[in-house]
Amino acid sequence: MVKTDVKEKRKKKTAEGGSSLARYYSLFKLYGLPLIALLLAYWGFKLRNITSNYKTFLDPDTFFHYEMYKQAIEQWIPKYFAYADPPAGIKATGYLGLYTVQAAFYKITHALFGTDVMGAFKLWPPFVGAMTVIAVYLLGKKLHSDWAGIWGAAFMMFSYASFTKTMSGNNRGEGPFMMFFLFAVFFLLIYLDEKDWNWKKITGGILFLLSSVLYMGVWTGSNFGVGILLLVAGITVVVFFTFGMLDALRDFVRDFFTIYGLSLLLGLAVSYTGFVGIKNFLVFALEAFVALSILAAVMLYGEKFGLNYSDKKHRFGTVLAIAIVGFLAFYGYFGRDLLKFMGAAYQSNPLFQTVAELARTDWKTIAGYYSIKSRDGLIFLLSLVGFVMILVRFISKLTKNDLTGYKEIFIVSYYFGSLYLLLSAVRFVFQASGAVILLAGIAIGEIFLYVENMKENIGTKALYAVLLVLLFLPLPIIGAQYMGAQATNYSKAQGSVPPSWTNTLNWLKENSDPLDSATSWWDYGYWIESSLLSHRRSATDGGHAYDRRYIVADFFSHYGNDAEQDFEAWELNYMIVWQQDIYKFNAISYLGGAIDYYEYGHVPMFQLIPKQYIQYVNESGKIVVYVGTSQGKYQPVMTIDLSRGQTIQGRGDIPYVLYVFGNYGMLAYEKIAFSNFVRLAFHLPYSYEPWDAQKLFANFKPVYDNGGVATYEFRPFAVYRIDQYRNETWVPFYSSTAGGKLPLGEQKLRLWISAFGRDVKDATLIFEAYNGTNLIKKEVLAENLNIDHLNETPVEVSLVVPNATSYRFVLVQDGPVGVLSGEPKVNGKVANPTHILGEGQSGNLELKAAFRKDYDDVQLTLRASIVYYVAPNGKDIYSDKFYLEPHQDIITYVPVKTLSVKAGNNTITAQASMPGNVFESYIQELYKKYGEDKVVVVKKRVEPIFIARKEYVIWEG
Repeated sequence: MVKTDVKEKRKKKTAEGGSSLARYYSLFKLYGLPLIALLLAYWGFKLRNITSNYKTFLDPDTFFHYEMYKQAIEQWIPKYFAYADPPAGIKATGYLGLYTVQAAFYKITHALFGTDVMGAFKLWPPFVGAMTVIAVYLLGKKLHSDWAGIWGAAFMMFSYASFTKTMSGNNRGEGPFMMFFLFAVFFLLIYLDEKDWNWKKITGGILFLLSSVLYMGVWTGSNFGVGILLLVAGITVVVFFTFGMLDALRDFVRDFFTIYGLSLLLGLAVSYTGFVGIKNFLVFALEAFVALSILAAVMLYGEKFGLNYSDKKHRFGTVLAIAIVGFLAFYGYFGRDLLKFMGAAYQSNPLFQTVAELARTDWKTIAGYYSIKSRDGLIFLLSLVGFVMILVRFISKLTKNDLTGYKEIFIVSYYFGSLYLLLSAVRFVFQASGAVILLAGIAIGEIFLYVENMKENIGTKALYAVLLVLLFLPLPIIGAQYMGAQATNYSKAQGSVPPSWTNTLNWLKENSDPLDSATSWWDYGYWIESSLLSHRRSATDGGHAYDRRYIVADFFSHYGNDAEQDFEAWELNYMIVWQQDIYKFNAISYLGGAIDYYEYGHVPMFQLIPKQYIQYVNESGKIVVYVGTSQGKYQPVMTIDLSRGQTIQGRGDIPYVLYVFGNYGMLAYEKIAFSNFVRLAFHLPYSYEPWDAQKLFANFKPVYDNGGVATYEFRPFAVYRIDQYRNETWVPFYSSTAGGKLPLGEQKLRLWISAFGRDVKDATLIFEAYNGTNLIKKEVLAENLNIDHLNETPVEVSLVVPNATSYRFVLVQDGPVGVLSGEPKVNGKVANPTHILGEGQSGNLELKAAFRKDYDDVQLTLRASIVYYVAPNGKDIYSDKFYLEPHQDIITYVPVKTLSVKAGNNTITAQASMPGNVFESYIQELYKKYGEDKVVVVKKRVEPIFIARKEYVIWEG
């Protein structure tokens, strides 16, 4: 009896203890987990905000986004940016909603906390990162369980993939897209889960529509989100119909199709303001949505018209038949472009082949971005486990006729779509992280659900859950510590712009005209344009004037006539060359057509050699140079020893030219060894062709050098050599590399003028002499002067050179002047500055243009030009023998109006007409010249250009 009482007391005590623990466990899940999610979001914010101490920004694109964000603060939706793609500038397009949302964030934080423009801009990405942590928690909880949400939030808190796009100083659109998309799905699930119309359903629907427009507006790639939801709709109706869940199908079509269709229509309507930049894709999505709606109608009402829905086989056959017909119709509508729909995301042309973030993703990259620490890839592996669990759970639900299958379908669709992007290109590592982290959280959440569904008493299960928390707790702690160390290392960099570039761009800002432009390799275009740095126009940058990348690459990778392009068409003033671009020169050489595709992937353009591996050997009284490697010793084609001033011919065991500097050597691949880049970057006056180096350094005059970044003033026409007629012979006395003084008295001279990329036409040559700033003599030496830039001949002149402090030769001829400084309009609407009128179109132009000085006789013209490349070995860009020859041709100038302008800004109106068939007839001529199978048109341009009589200083001394 005593023993029985004791047992009863023990049972009662255990039950009370279990009940108490269970109650605390329930309270912990109800209140503790949301609080932990908030703490994780705060922790994620702190990690991402470590880099806010940057003097500038880590990500180059962010420099451009900052300029557009500043415009949005004033205009809400930016319209025009003058500093890209000169002289016309660019019409603001793409994800303009990003800048509007950031501007609204600034307005709010400024009103509440006094945050300034830059402070709000740097605060925005960490805020996005923190809100994404909360979004993952809410969505994981809605899709699976509290535990899936909290572990997903924990992984997102320290995720390196997320950190790279949401840290302070990286203000791209991918981060805000994911944040708004995850919230949109969460609100959509609230809307779908409520079967009756109530405040939850209505609120969920409204918030879904709002967040849909936001995710569509902040990133050009937001068609991914639209596509995922379209895929969910398609798979859900097929699955529900095939498994005979017609009531569920009817409810899903009524609720989901209504709200999703409204979101597409709302996004399309807003796209006309410029806020949403995926209008064409939304049109496509609506077309697909209508087709899917028809399919759903057939599923729901087909039996009334004699279709057999008696079993799964017949229902699946119906779906299959409709799908085949739909695919054929779809293929017929889009043609061959169907398979190229995502071409811009891949290495689908030579330009994209050279972009690192468009390369195919390998396991090393996946493991690095989805890791707890270093490169373990654990988060990605957990997502695979979670995916298998969801599939099993989904199949189980189908067998039980569970009506919540759309949640599992979303997870599967989101994961598959994300993996597709992830494996397509490195650039999608971040975008895939949303699905990967959700599935990783679900993998752990399934373990917790298993424990909670055990037959043990609640207290025991709660204890097991606590033990599981302790088991997995090291994962976010270790991950956050590792991510904190990474963020701290990033923060020490103080920004992405090296000091040599900062100094160069500050010099440019202080020593050039505000209307000047400069260019370099496209990676640095946003730095040049930034108001934080030089604030000058750039011919090409990370997001604009892609066609000009081919032209810059051609210039850098060739020499002589092969390298000459009409840079004055861009109104280029400065060329900036960085020695560090030897590490990008495979891409530059390939895009410029100096090497083929095989060489691009297998032959390094430059190799740095320690001095001890360079051996000078006397062989039979002749000095030869060997480069020693682990495979042996090899003679290069040539050795140029800059420290000794020697040029030594070699046997050419390896196809490289060796440049020997003070304490190291540089092997340059033979095809690019004397390219303009090598000579300008390293100040090397060497070349294969006589006088070619002197011509180059005449057109590109060195004006500033800092830490391997060399700045050159570009002069379209320049004297590179002057001969004096003496003793009945011509004797050179001046060159652009060696210098030389102009002799006094009566002289007969021969001027060698380098016309870079365009001819001298109907020009006047003038001689000027100065004492200080006073002009003491001005003499016209030649009129109606013409020089073929591909076959230059010297100009003979006679003059009397007075005793003066300085002299100049000036060439006067027609040339482009002025730049657009505001958005151009055609018939009252903002137009594309680089294609302002199409062929055969007319309109009233309203232009804002800025000039350096007054001009009384300026001809406004429409300049039609084209960038194309010729592929002598065929268009297959993956063939080893593929190489290209870039061209930039001006087809014609169409006169519009003659006018007078003042220095500074001018508003100009004119009626203009563009003739028809301008481009097509020219392209047909190219086909005849090179073969249609060898010509690829990159871009057509129709730009408003101002032509005036212009003075070019071609020599001074």
